[in-house]
Amino acid sequence: MRYQGKIVKWNDDKGFGFIAPNSGDKEIFLHISAFSDTKIRPEINALISYAIDKDKAGRTKATHAAYVTVSLNLTTHEDAQKISPIFVTFVLLFLVFITERSLKGFLPHFFPFIFIGANLIVFLYYYQDKTAAVKHQWRTSESTLHFFSLIGGWGGAYIAQRMFRHKYKKAEFMSTYALTVFINCALIVVFSIPELQNFLLNKLNSLLI
Repeated sequence: MRYQGKIVKWNDDKGFGFIAPNSGDKEIFLHISAFSDTKIRPEINALISYAIDKDKAGRTKATHAAYVTVSLNLTTHEDAQKISPIFVTFVLLFLVFITERSLKGFLPHFFPFIFIGANLIVFLYYYQDKTAAVKHQWRTSESTLHFFSLIGGWGGAYIAQRMFRHKYKKAEFMSTYALTVFINCALIVVFSIPELQNFLLNKLNSLLI
């Protein structure tokens, strides 16, 4: 007989965790060896089906575990409303600013293309990571997502977070994301406005003297 439940505890380093059965019964021990495909790593909140057996000590454990297929609802009208038009406008205005600075020679001429490319790449990375999360496949690391936000892809990251309902509810992740937005914008503004550079350098010199 097969059962269904959700992984509520998982230690990936040790390869084991526990399942909360849908029936509300006691948690079931789960070892990585219970899966026929060990290339797909288990994670918390994954839905699985499984059989039950006893180990040598007579303790209940899950066997013949398999992931329950879940449909991937990437976009809905409700989600689209969560995308702030103010933030999207800010992204577009920042792109206009970068383009203007590049045309005047304060930034490299190819800089707007880097900015646009980073946004497209990080958007695709979020899509791939969301798909992998649903299918319980190997994930894109959060450091990679933050890296592309740091080099200018924060606009695409924001839209992807809302469209795919991915990562934006994780407080620690979003705090780091906000930091990447601030650092990227601040550095671009400072390096593209010579007057601001001189002002900051003079302030720094006055503090050091």
